[in-house]
Amino acid sequence: MRKSKLILLCIVVEVMLIICVTLANVNPTPALYFIFYNLAYGMIFSFLVPLYCLQKENGTLSSVGIKKLGMRQFVVLIAFVAFSIGGQLMPVMLAGEKIPWHLLPMGIVPLIMTTFFEEFLFRGFVQGRIEQHFGWLPAIIISGMMFSLYHLGYPGFRTIGDILLLFAVGVGFAVAYKLSGNNLFVSYFVNLPNAFVTYMLKYNQFPTMYLSSTVVAAITLVLIMIIFYSAQRKQTE
Repeated sequence: MRKSKLILLCIVVEVMLIICVTLANVNPTPALYFIFYNLAYGMIFSFLVPLYCLQKENGTLSSVGIKKLGMRQFVVLIAFVAFSIGGQLMPVMLAGEKIPWHLLPMGIVPLIMTTFFEEFLFRGFVQGRIEQHFGWLPAIIISGMMFSLYHLGYPGFRTIGDILLLFAVGVGFAVAYKLSGNNLFVSYFVNLPNAFVTYMLKYNQFPTMYLSSTVVAAITLVLIMIIFYSAQRKQTE
């Protein structure tokens, strides 16, 4: 993929992510939310578009970070999770504040899904290709910036402070991805516990999650696995 096409693709996808997430939250009835969020934001622009581009360039799944985990990857994963989770929970625990653990079950499956979309697009696809053309530092910055700015679609994350914090968080995920040898499993499992803790501590900034959210997210994850299985079979034929 040429540099100009890559940059244009990143801009178009980022704009579409913001639009889709915004539309999902304008009138968050279950049907409209799932259409604009699970389908448009998630399946189409965060998954199928980069997967289509991957197939056009005859790339393998390893080129989007789907690789085996080794000792190096586990060390990076443990270090970043400890820093991320500790940095959020320790101040709350030291202040004697109650952590709303009861909120977590309803958010588990939707956050597993959302985290996959974020990491597959921003780290696996965008960061890997930006690094090929522009180097590792611009790749980390652009990956973190795109992760941060797409949250403008969420009404609860539109302050400058939130966007800057999300940029720092996104850069952290990007650094973990780079240090792991561009392994998507590492950035995914660094992001996921961070998403769980953030949801519990800032649940009022997140869209409300219902049982239907879990059901639809589970269906979406099954579809993702089927598509991955089909893509893997196609590569081995």
